[in-house]
Amino acid sequence: MSETPSSESHCSVLYKRETMTSTKLILLFSVAVISLGTVRTAEADLPHVEISNWAIRFGAQMWEIGKQVTRIREIKERYQSEAKIEQVDGFAMVKEMAEEMENMMGDKIEAIKRIMDAAEQLSVSHPRLSRQDLYEMKQRGETIEYYNAKRLNVYHRSGPRGGELVDNHKALMMSNSQHFGNVGINTSVSAVHVPTNVFDGGPDVMNGILWSEQLDRIFMTNYESDPSLTWQYFGSSTGFMRQYPATKWGQGEWEPDLFDCRLRPWYLQAAASPKDMIILVDTSGSMTGVRKEIAKHVVLTLLDTLSENDFINIYKFSEVPIPVVPCFKDKLVQANLENVRELRNGMMESETNDIANFTSAFTTAFEILAKYNRTMQGSQCNQAIMLVTDGAPIGYREIFEKYNWPHKPVRVFSYVIGREIIDTAATNWMACANKGYFARVTSLAEVREQVLKYIPVLSRPMVMYQKDHPVIWTSAYIDIAARTKPKFLMAISVATPVYDRKNFSVRTANLLGVAGTDIPVTELKKRTPAYKLGVNGYSFIVNNNGFVLHHPDHRPLDADGLLKPNYNTVDLSEVELVDSDGGPRENDTYLMTMRREMIERREGETSFKVRVHHDGMRRVSIRRQRYYYRGLKGSPFSLGLALPDGYGHFRVVAETEVKRLMADHNINVSSFFSGKNWKIHPDWIYCRYNYDHLKSFDSPEAQVMHFVDRTQRERWRWNSKHPRPSHDSVRSHKQEDNYYCDKHLMQSLIFDAQATEVFDKNISLSIDRQDPGLGMLMALLARHAMFKLFGISVAFVATRSGLLRWQDISTIDDKHFSEVNLNAIDQTWYKRAVDQYSVEPDSFVYSVPFSTGTGITNESVVTASHAIFVEKGGYKAPAAVVGLQYRNSAFRETFFNITSGCTGGVQCRRTCSSGDLSCYVVDNHGYIVISKEERDTGRFFGEIDWLVMDSLIHYGVFKRVRIYDYQAVCKDMQGHRSAANFILTPLRYMKWFVQWMIGRATWLMLQTQIAHLMNPDWAWAMEQEQADYQYDDNDESPGPTPTGGEFMADGDISIIVHDEAVTMDNAYANKTRPRPCDQQADLYVLQPEKLFKGDKPDSVKGKQNCNSNNLGARQCERHYSTHKIPHSNLLLLVIDTTCRCETQKQKIEMEEVRVNESLICERPQENLYRLRPSVCLSYHPEEEEIKQCGKGNLNLPSILLVTTTMLYSILKGI
Repeated sequence: MSETPSSESHCSVLYKRETMTSTKLILLFSVAVISLGTVRTAEADLPHVEISNWAIRFGAQMWEIGKQVTRIREIKERYQSEAKIEQVDGFAMVKEMAEEMENMMGDKIEAIKRIMDAAEQLSVSHPRLSRQDLYEMKQRGETIEYYNAKRLNVYHRSGPRGGELVDNHKALMMSNSQHFGNVGINTSVSAVHVPTNVFDGGPDVMNGILWSEQLDRIFMTNYESDPSLTWQYFGSSTGFMRQYPATKWGQGEWEPDLFDCRLRPWYLQAAASPKDMIILVDTSGSMTGVRKEIAKHVVLTLLDTLSENDFINIYKFSEVPIPVVPCFKDKLVQANLENVRELRNGMMESETNDIANFTSAFTTAFEILAKYNRTMQGSQCNQAIMLVTDGAPIGYREIFEKYNWPHKPVRVFSYVIGREIIDTAATNWMACANKGYFARVTSLAEVREQVLKYIPVLSRPMVMYQKDHPVIWTSAYIDIAARTKPKFLMAISVATPVYDRKNFSVRTANLLGVAGTDIPVTELKKRTPAYKLGVNGYSFIVNNNGFVLHHPDHRPLDADGLLKPNYNTVDLSEVELVDSDGGPRENDTYLMTMRREMIERREGETSFKVRVHHDGMRRVSIRRQRYYYRGLKGSPFSLGLALPDGYGHFRVVAETEVKRLMADHNINVSSFFSGKNWKIHPDWIYCRYNYDHLKSFDSPEAQVMHFVDRTQRERWRWNSKHPRPSHDSVRSHKQEDNYYCDKHLMQSLIFDAQATEVFDKNISLSIDRQDPGLGMLMALLARHAMFKLFGISVAFVATRSGLLRWQDISTIDDKHFSEVNLNAIDQTWYKRAVDQYSVEPDSFVYSVPFSTGTGITNESVVTASHAIFVEKGGYKAPAAVVGLQYRNSAFRETFFNITSGCTGGVQCRRTCSSGDLSCYVVDNHGYIVISKEERDTGRFFGEIDWLVMDSLIHYGVFKRVRIYDYQAVCKDMQGHRSAANFILTPLRYMKWFVQWMIGRATWLMLQTQIAHLMNPDWAWAMEQEQADYQYDDNDESPGPTPTGGEFMADGDISIIVHDEAVTMDNAYANKTRPRPCDQQADLYVLQPEKLFKGDKPDSVKGKQNCNSNNLGARQCERHYSTHKIPHSNLLLLVIDTTCRCETQKQKIEMEEVRVNESLICERPQENLYRLRPSVCLSYHPEEEEIKQCGKGNLNLPSILLVTTTMLYSILKGI
């Protein structure tokens, strides 16, 4: 047995030979860690005892280095001596947070009601300008001044007028506001957005803009009394939207602008109660060419007007009605983004032939609607049939008498397609006799305006009741104002309808518009502070359909940064992944019970195991979580909290009372934040002024320091309640008292800063006499010396209050550690360290960047993190996480220095440096941290040798865990024509070019209304007869709009921008079509108990029979040995490569869950429980006294557009 040299001898060696290399120092230090002697036997296979020694020595050495560098002992002692442990009451916490949200949401409801009341009064009192009045004003050179959001602050860039304001534009002072998404705003006025397709000189639009200008004082009063308010707006039924505060629109006046407030969710849901809709599309032989295209766009625009509370189906009909989506036959489906997408795709291809059988089509529609009404399915509110045709021979009275009269529960809306159709009596009668509306669509430019006419008809019962103003809440959606920012902003809206209370000579019920305001989801999350939820705890919100408004696993963007097709219809069951052995979408009883109770807004509690994925679904953890939930009054939402069992129900309570500290010790708390090597969580609210203009700060740290200084002044008081509106007097805008401070978070931050002060000191530590060996030696070194000696680039500590401190001597990555890890408590290394504590308290969690096989460079880093827990009275809770980053080259060098020799300095026959052993250090999820081949670092071990990995799974060292991604997006390649299919001639090239040019020109005129410049009459329809919804002076209605939101990109790619889809610069650039799908992958988790026998570490040995490539095909065996590396999440795996085996490789990749063809129409998510909106206003007994049901319009034809369209069609047919 050989003896290990004493620690003292190494001290003398260290100080006598100052020029000794760091490599030799590390080797000598490693020998001083432990005193182990072993007798090496001449083993025929692997040196198992030495492998175990290597694992122990490497683990012990890295633990000592990390412990000394990160000041674990000093920081833990400070928390242990002064902090308390407090048990969390989940019910009390969810109640407190829910009440905070209810107060905030109630304030927003009051704000929009004030806008609504003012709008209804202003519209009545405003003296209306007639068309003649407007004409005379124009003759006198008078103009009506207002701030057009698309005509603000646009200047000539060059030329003789360079720097001057563009004609017909206005200058408006603006300043960037963080509260409003870092866009320029002016809080003194509002701005008006008018869609490209709406003529802003029309009397209805002009009068609305005039009287709504007086809403500015309401907007301003609301914002002054409630600083948490964001955008406030009034959306008019004529198409314009007044928004406060004023801001410049993202698109200029001459750029295509497809935004129309009347197609936004908040407008559509507030304007009418939920509906069941069946669209009947005539595909008979006469519906060809332009008619077919117009009909398709009518249907697409109708789909734009639906929300998730509506139900829909589309049937094409000629001889027989056929659903456009075969799986939707004889049913209505929820109008969520996924189903609407399927219906859109079904409309893309259709053949026209035969004669239209209206009887069969109406019968099918009425029977489906009756079935859903009878069985209490669907919306249980409005029901409508939308007929899209080029005419009907008769009125089919017998069908309506049989299915719809006398009560007329189903409304019928007729859209007659075509300019040359003369006889529209039958289709007009169908609509008028069934409480619907008739519209004639003669061109693509008219589609949107004509389609939207059905909304005021559905709103009639609501308007007629007058006193009822239902308040609606939308699902989460991408804020349209966020399109110009690099970061998408999720928001919800609350809105209420605004009624026209003017008296008319005939019975009518007009909707003026909708008043609303946005609430960013981040504003909701502020009411559930992360520091109260603790590490790995989180909050989530669910609506009446079971869809999440926010959840830590809600991922609205795909890997390319594009918005997912179904980003806002993600169900709770798709983000809470229950730990079970079942297949995909198998509903768990506990989860489904919680989901149902949350939808019904009950209070409750439950517990179950879940699979939580990290790092882009490359790692998975299994933990039991306890859930607490409660409904939010006055809304369709419920709040839920998830807390991990065990440490998740305990909190470290340690706060510094500033005034007491100053009085007792005369200490300036600002001194705890000395230097620049610290940051705070950028998304947490410590202290802030309620309005941006009061004081601005360069960074969150500067803001915190400002308030830390203020806390030390006399007469300081903590304003720890979120500000509530007070309309008795306008809120003071004085800086002194107009702020909010979270007292507990700020005092916890100050305590953490004081407790971690030692971390920032570049000093040697006091020697721990009970910790001899390497720890004693390192305690004698200055900190920077340790950094250089062991290849450490940065050491850090992150605390429960969001404080991050670090010390470094070099920068390895392009971005500094502090820039990448600002929100440290949300990082994977923080969360994994806390989970690791229950596995092995005295350990670090190691990780390296993932690799695809290109290799990890020496300049990359190995991150190690360790959780500091406070333990008192049998309870424990995390207070902080410390860690460090090694240079990859230094980390590898330390390992191979240890594994290149045997214990006691004995010469080894076989080591990790020899050619016949392959040594790997693998983390607890199977990823390689160290390998002889540097390019293997960061790869899944199964990619190197799946047979060994599979054997480890077989022996229980690793457990296979299947993870499902129900928010995945699969991209199907679009078909393309091969150039070899036929010979291209110059004439064909010329034809294609001319066809493309004419098509582009026509599309541009239709979409952007450039034709209006040539002749203003092309902008809007000319009257044939008096149209409905007009005022007594017979003013004409606003003109038609271009087709609802289709943007044709180059080639054969169509980017649909209807409703929620947000375009991005690189959308679909790779000619793929994204679709929602389910994906799965097998991940792996180390089972450390398999590597222990009782309390002692044990190894797992295995072997494989291999066919050698030597002559005679000699059989041989390949042995491997695996050992747990103590004080870490790592595993040492050594493989004997003497026997050459063929290896298999397997990657961790998400793959689509394939559905059996026979089950392709079964959609489990369609059968999930949902709750209808509580308010339905679909009937008023006096509604049939209203006679307006639509008249046919005769548009003056545009010779230019007709000619170009005909020429395009002729060329296309060549």
